[in-house]
Amino acid sequence: MQKDDLILVIDMQKVYLEGNPWACKNIKSASGKIAGLLDRIIELKESAESGNSGSKVWISNVSGNINVISGTDNTVKDQESMVEKTPDVMLTRFIAASDEDTVGTWTEYNEVNRDINDNPVMNEFIPEIARYVEDFPYFDKCTYSCFSHPYVRAAGDKAMLHGGSIVLTGVVAECCVLSTFFQGVDLGYHFIYLTDACAGLDDETENAVKKVLEGLSPLHVEMMTTEEYFTYKRDVNTRFR
Repeated sequence: MQKDDLILVIDMQKVYLEGNPWACKNIKSASGKIAGLLDRIIELKESAESGNSGSKVWISNVSGNINVISGTDNTVKDQESMVEKTPDVMLTRFIAASDEDTVGTWTEYNEVNRDINDNPVMNEFIPEIARYVEDFPYFDKCTYSCFSHPYVRAAGDKAMLHGGSIVLTGVVAECCVLSTFFQGVDLGYHFIYLTDACAGLDDETENAVKKVLEGLSPLHVEMMTTEEYFTYKRDVNTRFR
């Protein structure tokens, strides 16, 4: 995990919960991993605020526990340096465009999915993710790829220019997540796909996405678990050896 990364939490909405029209089998387990990742980032930022008040610093370890470190100014600087490595985070929702703004197949999409489009509850964030909207920005998009939104695209460009990666989490693995990946590849972005923080409609489609990504790894994408990402550091000089 490094400061120039951009973590995308893609479309974690109620329509994908079990029993709803587009249910993703593993959304609950994925949401737990995403929540752990976001909590980790929040804790690191909070530890920076504590560090600024004196030589006693509250530090979260990878397992989520909080330790108090009392030490020298160098200790504080070391911990603040670690906090500075926290990446940016953006949340997205898929919200269908109005009929007046659709073209081509998207007009048919609205007709087929009108009941879902018109149900505000289905479009809401799931509770496990909704609590983070006060900590991180979220953006609505009306196409599958997150990079159709100009602010997300600008954040992706920033990550690329500074040597960071785009970290993919959320749903649906074989739709909006994969679409975001392919548009980003064409834009020159490098990706990290968190295998336990992305969910498809079922295990078969999740495995199919991983198979596709394996063919583009490690040049365009690296795959790892959320826990592995906590200690990951991109090294473009050794990655292909």
